[in-house]
Amino acid sequence: MAASIASSIFSSSINTVKCVPSITTSTNRIMLPSVSLSYIVEPLSIGTISHKLWDPKVSVAVAEQEVVVAAEVDVEEKVEENTKLYFGNLPYNVDSAQLAGLIQDYGSAELIEVLYDKDTGKSRGFAFVTMSCIEDCNAVIENLDGREFTGRTLRVNFSNKPKPKQPLYPETEHKLFVGNLSWSVTSESLIQAFQEYGNVVGARVLYDGETGRSRGYGFVCYSTKAEMESALASLNNMEIEGRAIRVSLAEGKRSQG
Repeated sequence: MAASIASSIFSSSINTVKCVPSITTSTNRIMLPSVSLSYIVEPLSIGTISHKLWDPKVSVAVAEQEVVVAAEVDVEEKVEENTKLYFGNLPYNVDSAQLAGLIQDYGSAELIEVLYDKDTGKSRGFAFVTMSCIEDCNAVIENLDGREFTGRTLRVNFSNKPKPKQPLYPETEHKLFVGNLSWSVTSESLIQAFQEYGNVVGARVLYDGETGRSRGYGFVCYSTKAEMESALASLNNMEIEGRAIRVSLAEGKRSQG
């Protein structure tokens, strides 16, 4: 009688699962294909049926979460691998070939794009450079950011990490105007001439944005008032590179470049 009842209950369980069972006589376990699995029937005992419910949605959700996490990691890695640099304050007469010549000592450039005004055809004074690797990017930034190139102080940084605007050269309130400069005088030669009289914090010769030529004047800043006054008394009307320079106190607000 008990065997008859068990047979009846067992047959009913298989019909509910709706799949082809595999019956093993030694353990009385029903093996169900995973594709259409609704629940698993545990080994039978007379008069008792136990089972576990399994929700496939849990595994699907975990898998989807893993895919999302993997995608986020991949995006982060791509951001870290950005090798595109921004070159700002570029001299207007510098083209891609000249910029490539400047960069080649510090890394390998894959693409150089100097931007031009579509109406005038003139350079807009900045460029984008794609380097071959992060190490080359860092080497270029270290060696060229803040460097003077044909009369202008370059600004170099990663294209996706813009830097706050800063003065093109260090300034103090102890500032001199230097006029009647020879066209060949550069910011470096101005520093050399003035550093004899004190600590030169910053010096700059100004250039014409269109032609790239010197405007014939510049500014020099000292760390102390005494140094500034010493240079003013000693260098006014002094000849530098064939011309007698005019030195006076800089008027108005400090130049921001």
